[in-house]
Amino acid sequence: MDHFINPTTEVSRLINEKAGLLYEKLTRLQVDQLGMPEACLIYFKGSHFTRLFFSIQTSAHLLNRALQHSGKKPEELCVMDYGAGVGTLYSLAKMIGCKVVYNDHLEDWKKSAQLIAEAIGVQVDHYVVGDIDTTLDYLDQHQIKVDVILSRNVVEHIYSLKSFFELIDKRAPDAIIISSTTANFNNPASRWKHARWHKKWEPAYLALRKKFIQDQFPQLSEGVWSHLAVATRGMSYTDIKSSVEAFIQNKTVPDPSIHRTNTCDPEYGVWAEHIIPFSEYRTFIPQRYQVLFAAGFWDTHYRSVLKRLLGKAMNALQGIVPVFATHLAPFIYIEAIPKKEK
Repeated sequence: MDHFINPTTEVSRLINEKAGLLYEKLTRLQVDQLGMPEACLIYFKGSHFTRLFFSIQTSAHLLNRALQHSGKKPEELCVMDYGAGVGTLYSLAKMIGCKVVYNDHLEDWKKSAQLIAEAIGVQVDHYVVGDIDTTLDYLDQHQIKVDVILSRNVVEHIYSLKSFFELIDKRAPDAIIISSTTANFNNPASRWKHARWHKKWEPAYLALRKKFIQDQFPQLSEGVWSHLAVATRGMSYTDIKSSVEAFIQNKTVPDPSIHRTNTCDPEYGVWAEHIIPFSEYRTFIPQRYQVLFAAGFWDTHYRSVLKRLLGKAMNALQGIVPVFATHLAPFIYIEAIPKKEK
């Protein structure tokens, strides 16, 4: 079997060994017999299970980056897997010896993750259901100091990144924050793909916004309902209500172009694959953090031979021209490292 991560150090060798063990355990797992909620089972089988090597490989690299930045040994590290769903990160983190806090905002995902972990003999230390506020409350109540907050394909859904980073800064100031996301603005192909997705999803969200405005402000006209529904793209119901109230008072209308093509589910306040420039991330992260961006890598373990060859070629090209690596990468890392006080 190929390496999940280049085993050049004691830590990377440990991660690679445990990643291989996790792969073997999950390959043998009779996932249909665990009693997982149907939606979670379908997602796990269609996403992580079909690309299991790559799922574990990305988890291995995230953990290695976390350990490199922290300077700690795995057994000294408390890791939070934020928005973990039914991924492989939380299990691998526990298998290499970290203390692990699992988080997801829905009970069904937490239940599914726990069923999977226990079926393969992994005992996660804490399971928390809720948003970042709820999770930080839990940490305070249980006197847990988290060293690293990791996430994979989560940051592109968080409604207010500014609030997210500021809350962590205030309540877990020593925590390193590392996120990976396929919403890579530097990659032109990624921007094109996301724009197509946004165009596909926006009509449904537009209809939700219009109905909400109609229900909340029946005194307005059909034309105004339609106009404001378009103008409030990228807003949750709470912000839509405030914007319509401002329109009624002083005729100001939001400018949705600031979101480029991005759109969000207004009911839950969840971005639909939010893709933004690196410079915008920097405005959301407090200045006391060192903010780093790095290129991810292509999957070289597809079933398709052509896809495998393409992945290897793209990875090689990123190595040849590292200055353009993020422009070629299928995903990126966003790292916020607390600056050491002088």
